Amino acid sequence: MAAPNDSLDLGDARLDDFLSRMRNAILATVRKEGGPQATPVWYHWDGEVMRMSTTRQTAKTHNIRRDSRVSICVDDQVSGSYVTLFGRAEIIEDDREQVAAESRPLLLRYMPPDEASTRWALINANDDRVVLRVRPERVIWRSGVR
Repeated sequence: MAAPNDSLDLGDARLDDFLSRMRNAILATVRKEGGPQATPVWYHWDGEVMRMSTTRQTAKTHNIRRDSRVSICVDDQVSGSYVTLFGRAEIIEDDREQVAAESRPLLLRYMPPDEASTRWALINANDDRVVLRVRPERVIWRSGVR
């Protein structure tokens, strides 16, 4: 069993392995009143940047426009391990080709290519998708019992 709060740096293979195995994350943004807004999201981690896709109209997008500070928690419900990433979110929205290019790997993480293409056409029918991109500034890791 590892210590409750192991040190884990960006680029650590354990971080990349853990984030590649887990399915969902909880994205926390700062609401207008200052409290947290927590939302489950699909994500894609490339070893440096966490990407999530949503629409322009969501509370999380509005919150990030006002205050870019976020935290992202990914947990393993079986082992009790978790990683929380802290940083500032950037909204990618004006370059529609870039939004599609950064959304595709995210969709491919959850479904086969033909389903990903169909899903993209459906969720982006109004051309209102954005990508939330976070380059973590700090990482907290808790290793549970394996």
